[in-house]
Amino acid sequence: MGKGKIQRRLRYGLFLLLFIMLSTALYQPVSASSEERRAQNVLVLHSYQKGFAWTDDQGAGIEEQLKGAANPPVIYTEYMDWKRFPSNDNLEHFYQMIKFKYQALHIDAIIVTDDAAMNFAIKYRKEILNDAPIVFSGINQLGVDSIADKRNITGVIEKIDPTETIRMALKINPSIRKVYIVFDNSESGLSTGKMVSEQILSLERGLQVFPMNSLSNEQIIDQVSTLSSDSMVLMTTYYSDTTGRITEFDRFSSELSESSSVPVYHIYDFSLNHGAFGGNLISGKIQGQTAASLALQILEGENAGEIPIVSDSAVRKVFDYKELQHFNVSLKQLPEGSEVINKPFSFYQSYKKLVLSIVAAFAVLLAFILILLFYVQLVKRIRSNLEKSNERFSLAAYGADAVIWDVDMTTMIYYFSDSWYELLGYERDEADESHGGWRTLIHPEDAEHENRLRTEHLQGKSSYYYCEYRMQSKSGEYKWFQARGKVLRNADGGFVRFSGSMVDVTDRKGYESKLQMSYQELESTYEELTALQDELLEQYNKVVENQALLQTSEEKYRLLAYNDVLSGLPNRLSLSEELQKFIKEHAGGHAALFFLDIDNFKYINDTMGHTFGDELLVKVGERLLGLSDGRSKYFRFGGDEFVILFENIKGSDEVISYAQALVQGFKEPFQLNASVVHISTSIGIAQYPENGINAEELLKNADIAMYKAKEAGKGTYVLYGQAMQQHFDERMIIEKHLRNAISNNELSLHYQPLVDTASGGIWGFEALIRWNSPVLGFVSPLSFIKIAEDCRLIVPIGEWVLRAACRFIKELHTEGYEGYHISVNISVIQLMLDDFTDMVLGILKETGLPPEYLELEITESIFMESFEAISSKLESLKERGIGIALDDFGTGYSSLSYLKQLPITTLKIDKSFIDSIDTPNNMSLARSIVTIGHDMGLKVTAEGVETREQLAFLERTSCDKIQGYFISRPIPEKDVASWVEGRRAG
Repeated sequence: MGKGKIQRRLRYGLFLLLFIMLSTALYQPVSASSEERRAQNVLVLHSYQKGFAWTDDQGAGIEEQLKGAANPPVIYTEYMDWKRFPSNDNLEHFYQMIKFKYQALHIDAIIVTDDAAMNFAIKYRKEILNDAPIVFSGINQLGVDSIADKRNITGVIEKIDPTETIRMALKINPSIRKVYIVFDNSESGLSTGKMVSEQILSLERGLQVFPMNSLSNEQIIDQVSTLSSDSMVLMTTYYSDTTGRITEFDRFSSELSESSSVPVYHIYDFSLNHGAFGGNLISGKIQGQTAASLALQILEGENAGEIPIVSDSAVRKVFDYKELQHFNVSLKQLPEGSEVINKPFSFYQSYKKLVLSIVAAFAVLLAFILILLFYVQLVKRIRSNLEKSNERFSLAAYGADAVIWDVDMTTMIYYFSDSWYELLGYERDEADESHGGWRTLIHPEDAEHENRLRTEHLQGKSSYYYCEYRMQSKSGEYKWFQARGKVLRNADGGFVRFSGSMVDVTDRKGYESKLQMSYQELESTYEELTALQDELLEQYNKVVENQALLQTSEEKYRLLAYNDVLSGLPNRLSLSEELQKFIKEHAGGHAALFFLDIDNFKYINDTMGHTFGDELLVKVGERLLGLSDGRSKYFRFGGDEFVILFENIKGSDEVISYAQALVQGFKEPFQLNASVVHISTSIGIAQYPENGINAEELLKNADIAMYKAKEAGKGTYVLYGQAMQQHFDERMIIEKHLRNAISNNELSLHYQPLVDTASGGIWGFEALIRWNSPVLGFVSPLSFIKIAEDCRLIVPIGEWVLRAACRFIKELHTEGYEGYHISVNISVIQLMLDDFTDMVLGILKETGLPPEYLELEITESIFMESFEAISSKLESLKERGIGIALDDFGTGYSSLSYLKQLPITTLKIDKSFIDSIDTPNNMSLARSIVTIGHDMGLKVTAEGVETREQLAFLERTSCDKIQGYFISRPIPEKDVASWVEGRRAG
């Protein structure tokens, strides 16, 4: 074998060995990377229910910290609901659920909040949770000490220490000697109450402690309302009173603060904005974030048992500005480093840099104006000097008997001063001198010389024109003239003007040199003055122009800052300043604030377009100005909202009279191009000082009264009353919880049967919505449907009802109950949506329900909103086989001619007619409604049938379908099938 072959084989072997080593090195990191990419799972166990403020705060902190990690784990969250259901049955049920749900899932870490969840995790983690490490949050020192086996456990101790809050309270009010502690008789409540009491007594400040766990809610509120100034109230967690009644913490805390004669301090920060005066507050969110940080350390490979337990309290020194005002406590009395929430908006503090920048810019502009004024005065002095110089020049020219001449180079028109005519004896234009006739007067011997010198100057060969020549006077005598001149050019080099002077030198030829020098000096002065005049005039024009631009800019910025661009009315900023100015200048005066909102303005925007809506807003502003009596100031607050400040009123009668004038004024239609628009406005009124002593209170209370006016039927006005605030707060609570009703599976449907009177068989069911809130309990549809419509939550809720009802009736068909129909109520808000038809057809396609088994129920008032738009949509659905029922017929405004235009298939007789059917008039009216419906080819359904006599009458009148308690109450979905079977068997 040759030497070259051996070398080649060695190189090949080394290359192969290098490739194997490189592949092995690369393969191991890839495997490790693949292993690292396995999703890690964290199970979060909460002791209490979702919606409980403390639990929600901890949960929010945990999720925020975990989701913000570089490699966020998968989070699973469960709620034991131990506060509401502390029973073994609940524990067993929770155990079975966790065991079944997570049997196939590997749990890498468990985060528990509060004692019940920690005890559960310690007891069952080996059995059902992969013996995962535990991180606790919300557990006090006693709870941690009670853990028998702390192996693979770490967490955050909830250190309840009221002593710092007591010190803060004593700093604010050193006279405090009595501390009233609010806690309940639950296991955690008693433990917390005992601990807090002992710690307060340990301060040895001579304080007396009064526990209030033996009192009911009413007794607690009564007692705190009579406390003396040497007392304070300290509130811990509170869930139920001594009678066992469950209490919503937020509401009870607010009521306690409103009733208390002394500040109510708290232990936890979830009480903020719910009556808490302040204190050294424990933060559930911070504890949750800290616990999640410990869990992330575990997920990165650390052993839980080796991670130190965090014992520092996660607290905030915080006070509520509104409560400080309520008890007349100034910010200077607060301990150093205290946080204050709900402080009123301060434009200067919020936009300090902007304000300082504007002030600096204004100072620069002012300085610039002063400089300009200085230059204006300088120009005036220069102009004055120039005028004096011109006077001197004129006098000198006259005294020297000189002739001034000028020619416009664009028209070639010549001008000669009066001296020329005096010297030569001609009358003006006698020699046609203005059109060049003066050339004919030059002596023939001098003409060529004069023309050559003039041409040389115009060609730029000489700096000025100078020539001596003779001119013939009218008497025939020739006179010697010394002529001087200079041409003026524009920026492009073109001729503009050629001017100069002529001097009679006939008698002074002997003095030629001397006269020549004097003339040169005079001309040099003239040139300088001309140039200086032009330069000064240009600078003066610039000063005037800049001053005008500055004034225009200032006016424009002020207009933009304080006025609404669209309507031209003063804006929200102007309103705020005007209110503050009035209150400051009229401390003993009276005024009223009118808050106007255009009814159904969104529908106008949706149907007519935003341009049309903007034009309508401009017209509304013009009409408001037209209704002014001289004491009113008008503002556009934003959107379709306007505010009127009615000053110097003498009594409520004036306020009511003006409000009636406003309502009446909006009854006149608005003419917009080719369209006539009828609108109304809802008006809320707050009076100064009865309903507020500052701008914020007046605006808030006027807004509340405006919402009350909308609820009263729109197109009216309402004066603010104290009871409205409570009503408004309750409405806000319902709206708040309603927003999560669908996602939390709190909504359900009940079904009321509809029976065919001819056959006695079931025609179908009407779907009726029910809401069982974990916080509010069962809420009547009469309470929340109107609120849902006002805040447009009716759109997702209505879609959910339609989909659930269609899916339910389709399942009944599949189970062998063919032929049943479903009737669903529809809101006007849904009908006004552009995609309403597509939504209905999409749900039918999704659920597989044929269109002929669906009936939509519409009230008469819906058609009043927008007849044409709604009718076209319902007609399209009717053509596809969907039934359209007119609900509550007879209680609205329908005439027979109007009824014929409606795309409906069924009339539903209102329950009020059925209830009083035993009277002859109502019996005849009900019979007439059935007859009218049949004559128009419609089916007729009677609702509210509750007695056998009512049923017998409706059968005699051939009413097609009936429903009511006589047949059945609304049935829960799970019981419908058994009810149908029972009816069949019966």
